[in-house]
Amino acid sequence: MSIILECIRTVGRGERGRKPLNVEQAFAVMDAYLSGKESGAQDAIGDDQMAMLMMLIRVQNETNAEIAGFVKAFQSRVPNLGADIDWPCYAGKRVSDNGSDQPWHGLAAKILSTHGYKVLLHGYKDVASGRTHLEDCLGLLDIPVADHPQHAKQLLDEQNIAYLPLSNFAPIAQSMIGWKNRYGLRTPINTVVRALNPGGARLGVRGSFHPGFQQLHAEVDQEIDRKSLSVISFKGQNGESEYNPKVSQTVWLSSEKGVESFYWPERLLTSVTLPQTALFKADHEMQVQMANCVISNMAAVLFAQHKDQDMAYQQAIEFWQQYASHARSQQ
Repeated sequence: MSIILECIRTVGRGERGRKPLNVEQAFAVMDAYLSGKESGAQDAIGDDQMAMLMMLIRVQNETNAEIAGFVKAFQSRVPNLGADIDWPCYAGKRVSDNGSDQPWHGLAAKILSTHGYKVLLHGYKDVASGRTHLEDCLGLLDIPVADHPQHAKQLLDEQNIAYLPLSNFAPIAQSMIGWKNRYGLRTPINTVVRALNPGGARLGVRGSFHPGFQQLHAEVDQEIDRKSLSVISFKGQNGESEYNPKVSQTVWLSSEKGVESFYWPERLLTSVTLPQTALFKADHEMQVQMANCVISNMAAVLFAQHKDQDMAYQQAIEFWQQYASHARSQQ
């Protein structure tokens, strides 16, 4: 029996007989699918077969083992680019009249890059969603776009930051995401792409919307056995990898110690230095909110590094103040 039929039978049997795929099965079926697409072999796994498997898994809720296996198959095709921070940006933010839809996490990434961190952002723009995506503001943020993985490595070496579109390193994954328009449901690939870490970074950010996925994203990296990667996972703004300091929540950390959870209360500064001319146009109140968001997102990354929330926030505040003061001096 072919691997695709074996996997469909495994997850699609009746209630008593079905079970999720293990890591080895998930890797094998995704690796076979990708190899077939790359080679154009006549006996390759068809899109309809893989889509059926993805939908069956989605309906029953994907497991960390299934996602880990799928991720491994994609990662085996991407070289290590030597990044420090992995920042997936796939959800976008809902359009708003007050300016809160701007990708403030992009500014956080940019500021971190000025302090020596090599930041690789990756994602894609879902035009049909009508949301504001990071891709819409790359020029404003002065974040260069990489044409391919080796170009991303060059940009990281030269500028410490780059945005690598999904289509430029995993085009098959982007095609699979597009299955939502055909079948009406998202597939586990939406979860997979967030964990790809194409830069081979040691620090990672994972934002998601639905309950349970914050823990799942942290557990995936443990399943992959990426002990050198420290990942913070949280409920992101509109599902994007942007931490929202206006709400309290439990964040999850995957590190060499395993998976841990931490309760983070609402944390907002009422007085914060602002650049004289704002990068993102909004009123004063929204500018303060933006500053808090940028600080909190830098703090989230720094927490993954230091494992100390107060230390991370203090360092993030210092980074923000340096950025704001420099911006004012340049006016």
